[in-house]
Amino acid sequence: MNILILFLILLFSCHVDAANPLSVEMGGEKAQVIVLEGKASAVKKGTNDTRKLSRGEFVFAGDRITTDKNSRIALKLPDGSFMRFDEQTTFELNSASFDNDERNVNVKMIFGKTWAKVAKFFGKKNRFAVSTPTATAGVRGTVYRVNVQKNKMVTVKVYTGEVAVEGKKGEGGGSDDSAKSPYYTSAPKPIAGPHPVSMEEWTYIVKSMQQIDVNPDGSVRKPFSFSPKDDLDDWVRWNKKLDEQQNL
Repeated sequence: MNILILFLILLFSCHVDAANPLSVEMGGEKAQVIVLEGKASAVKKGTNDTRKLSRGEFVFAGDRITTDKNSRIALKLPDGSFMRFDEQTTFELNSASFDNDERNVNVKMIFGKTWAKVAKFFGKKNRFAVSTPTATAGVRGTVYRVNVQKNKMVTVKVYTGEVAVEGKKGEGGGSDDSAKSPYYTSAPKPIAGPHPVSMEEWTYIVKSMQQIDVNPDGSVRKPFSFSPKDDLDDWVRWNKKLDEQQNL
């Protein structure tokens, strides 16, 4: 009788997990699709194989993801952070590893819009960054968004917390290995002075309700405050609504 009861419990558990794919535990170099409005697809690194994404499945480190017109996608990362992407956005999930001592998350934005709701982390090595052609935005527990236009113009807006935005070296904002942004073992600080800061070498701390614009050539305007009223549009409203929900 005990064996029969155990079998029924296991069978019921498997049924629940199959019916609710979002109950699958995170682990490894992957992120889970928890919201999908419209259509999105992923291409595995080193291949031309395109697969259509659906809610509940996983994307993996190395995947290049694209959202269609009138489509949006939200991912849950292994550390409990959330990243959302607007329509007609292309990005790569470069890394998504996490354990008690180390977080290493990097998303490379090709073009489009992303919104990050970053979980706090107190391990020894902490890196959570969004890379763009001309800059990298690294954070330590915050809410912010990054817009990358097709001409490589980048805008970073911070809603809570602080973001360290760093210029990239090299023509056109750096090479593919620019995803190797520094680990933050404490709150990020501006680069040391005094010395002249070139177009390719700069760091700014962008605080709550500030934005920074990076030109396609890598030159930058210092952070400045933006108006919450002027900032509101459909993309911002959609994200703020989801931010109010604990698991989205």
